[in-house]
Amino acid sequence: MKLLKLTLKNFRAFYGDQILDLNVEDGKPAVLIFGNNGAGKTTLLNAFAWALYGKFSDDVEQQHRVIHDQKWSETPFGSSVSASVELKFEHAGVVFSALREVSTVKNSDDQIELPAPVTLTEIRNGESKSVANGQDRIEKILPEGLRRFFFFNGERMEKMFSGEESNDEVKQAIKTLMDLEPMERAISEHLPAAARKLAKELPKSGDKRLQQLQEHQENLEKQEADARVRALQISKEISSYEREVLEMEKALRSHSESKPLQNARKKLEWKINDMNGQLAARYARKREILAKSGFLAFTAGIDAQVISLAEAMRERRELPAGIQRDFIDGLIEDGTCMCGTPVPEGSPAYAELDKRRYNAGLQDVEARWMYVSGQMKHLDEARQTLLNDLRQAAVEIQNCQEDIKRLEEEKSDIDRQLQDVNVEDVQRLERKRKDFDEKRVDGITEHRRLEDKIAEFTSEIEKVKRQFRSAQSADEASRKVQRQVNLVNEVLETFREALELKTEEVRAELDAKVKEVFSRIFIKSYEPELNEAFELHLTSSAGAAIRSTGENQVLGLSFVGAVSEIAKLIYQRKSKGSEDILGEGGIYPVVMDAPFGSLDLTYQKEISQALPKLTSQIVTLLSNSQARGEVMANLQGSATRMYVLRTVTPNTAAAQESIEINNRAVPYVSHGEFEHTVLEEVAV
Repeated sequence: MKLLKLTLKNFRAFYGDQILDLNVEDGKPAVLIFGNNGAGKTTLLNAFAWALYGKFSDDVEQQHRVIHDQKWSETPFGSSVSASVELKFEHAGVVFSALREVSTVKNSDDQIELPAPVTLTEIRNGESKSVANGQDRIEKILPEGLRRFFFFNGERMEKMFSGEESNDEVKQAIKTLMDLEPMERAISEHLPAAARKLAKELPKSGDKRLQQLQEHQENLEKQEADARVRALQISKEISSYEREVLEMEKALRSHSESKPLQNARKKLEWKINDMNGQLAARYARKREILAKSGFLAFTAGIDAQVISLAEAMRERRELPAGIQRDFIDGLIEDGTCMCGTPVPEGSPAYAELDKRRYNAGLQDVEARWMYVSGQMKHLDEARQTLLNDLRQAAVEIQNCQEDIKRLEEEKSDIDRQLQDVNVEDVQRLERKRKDFDEKRVDGITEHRRLEDKIAEFTSEIEKVKRQFRSAQSADEASRKVQRQVNLVNEVLETFREALELKTEEVRAELDAKVKEVFSRIFIKSYEPELNEAFELHLTSSAGAAIRSTGENQVLGLSFVGAVSEIAKLIYQRKSKGSEDILGEGGIYPVVMDAPFGSLDLTYQKEISQALPKLTSQIVTLLSNSQARGEVMANLQGSATRMYVLRTVTPNTAAAQESIEINNRAVPYVSHGEFEHTVLEEVAV
């Protein structure tokens, strides 16, 4: 997907027609757009998503006010008024135009929410035709599930991976990327529905046992579905509480009286989380030791008994002998040498064989004795190793628990100090933070309880399926339905295994890509990890890294770059005719506002070099403060086009401003009759 042109008509901050040419040259993938706070950068970012999906991001206020205020106010009552966004883009060699428009007859001073249908047009060889079900076609080109990874605000990127709800969205994005959603729907909806429909064909006069099992399974599946809905709702509530806690903590950091205490508490929370991770690892290590060598604890005394028995058998020469003695016994029994010469008893040859038989047996017995005694000694050493390992594990667990207890006591002390700060606003914020945090913890407890219930329902459902599968039915009609239901369940299990394998395959590939992209940007020796729960972590040699807001932003940007590269790889493999590749993939553009967020200058430089390498086209919206010196030089060197969002205001008391680009001043804020934003191209 390659963006070609964005046309705005009376859309929110933009009055009249404003055109953004997005064509880029090879090797210069960037389009840079500069604007001050309030100029319309967020509106412009949302214009892309609104044109494609008809939705704004959550941070956009007054979402029903799509038509520019001046255009609305100057339109007479009873007259038509409209606003629109048209996005032209190219995909797989075909040019498309997505036009989304709101239109109404003005009947009041206030705007109301209006329907915003999309018209998708396909342009081939200069001829255009309307595309039926345009929204579905857009979804196939760039699924909405991937939108948040290609159209986003850099300052909010750190929230991309906070909370279980976000982890689920990351996991869902992978399924979208691989086009695994149809398979997932088959597993969760279509196949179970088919099994239920078939089961209803069980004859009423047929096998009652099969009917009872099927009714029991349906009841369990309903309870499981209800529990999943509730768990999803709780997960969203937890994420909401987490956001509220973060907002309260951010507010506490803004007060000079509470900032040192809040910073200290945050560091303690990171340390506690790290220690909890270490404690979990210690318990896992203990379980591994017991699983591998725990049986040794029950072998005490057995080795001494075995050695005593073996010693007695050794003296009697009763330990099993090897092949050499058996071979000689056979020659003597046959009375014939291997060369065919007779060996009668009493002959010199017989005496020689008998002598060799005795010595061979003695050697075999000694060898066997050495083996048995060695194994028994090894058993004693292994038992001692097990004891030492368990003692060490117990010490490490105890140390972790003591460290956690100490850290939690320090955190509790800071909590009390914050509650006692003699500033009413700080006390209010701390009370709200505590209240939201308690709700978050309660939600986590409830969510875990629901997860346990879901696991119980799932286990019980599988048990009922096995009983249904193995039940012996007396009539042929019931047996026929039973075979059909069993076949559907077998297909369902096959799909489930395939889904898990493909999801894990892409997760592992994405994890490797995140590490690769992150290493290009980040200067510290940290390593990101996308774990099996689709949580994005950052680790150092000391364990979990204490992440700053800036480091979270670099982590998020690395993930976006990795998703972009994986999508491109899938598209390229598919283009080469690989039949084993699921999903269409795609070469997607990235449109981002505030790419540097709260990063310091060092990381701004690193990211300004890394941004053009993320994808083949990147539209970046920047403020004046983010476009200076080496950062500006890096960005400009990769840019095909540059634009300025000029703010026009009727407030003559406001200072008119300019931005310096290529050693010349470009108007940034100017005076005019009404508030609006003008999109102006400047030379690169």
